[in-house]
Amino acid sequence: MIDAGAEDIELDEEGFFNITTSMEDFGPMMKKLEELGIEPETAELQRIPHETKTLEKEDAMKILKVIDLFEDDDDVQKVFHNLELTDELMEEM
Repeated sequence: MIDAGAEDIELDEEGFFNITTSMEDFGPMMKKLEELGIEPETAELQRIPHETKTLEKEDAMKILKVIDLFEDDDDVQKVFHNLELTDELMEEM
């Protein structure tokens, strides 16, 4: 899988492997998985931030409201952000 462009392979808590590649290596990775007889549960492109930002609670809640508005819009397919979701924010949600 490294030859196909795997940058990171992690085992999640549900027993699934998460393989991270660059966008350019997505196609070759899918071909490699097919060659190996591995059928992915899901395969999608995602934007993963290199670094996340922590905001004050009030500002973070405003951003989360904007994210919710985007996600509720039928014309929006995916919403990506780099907000650090702290335990305090998760409790507020």
